[in-house]
Amino acid sequence: MDVDSLTVVDFIKKNMRYQAVRERVASENIANATTPGYLPKQVVEPDFKKAMDVSEQAQLPLARTNPKHLTAENITSKNRQENGFQIVTPKPTSPLTIDGNGVVLEDELNQANKASGEYNRMITIYNKYRDMLKNANTKINI
Repeated sequence: MDVDSLTVVDFIKKNMRYQAVRERVASENIANATTPGYLPKQVVEPDFKKAMDVSEQAQLPLARTNPKHLTAENITSKNRQENGFQIVTPKPTSPLTIDGNGVVLEDELNQANKASGEYNRMITIYNKYRDMLKNANTKINI
């Protein structure tokens, strides 16, 4: 029996990848806390992105009334994919510093801590599940 094919193990692996990306993005934000003009990035949860992705569903054209306005290509090029998760730069919700930096260290440290805690929780669940399968069936190779 291959443990990796089990739904629970697949869920745990996906969640661990997601938490690792969240922690990496938070650490990038923390590292750039004093970079002028830097806006913090965020990992979009896969289901939330699908639910909120109205632009592809509605197919609304963007009106560009001034050549200095950003085009759709400029906006989407700031986003990137990492391990299948979308990393975006949302509009700042808190005031920027005088040099245009939008990183709030307390928020980013909280995000990194939450991601680390969730990652460790997934490791614990995986180990408990593995031990349960070992006890239930000695023919499982883990």
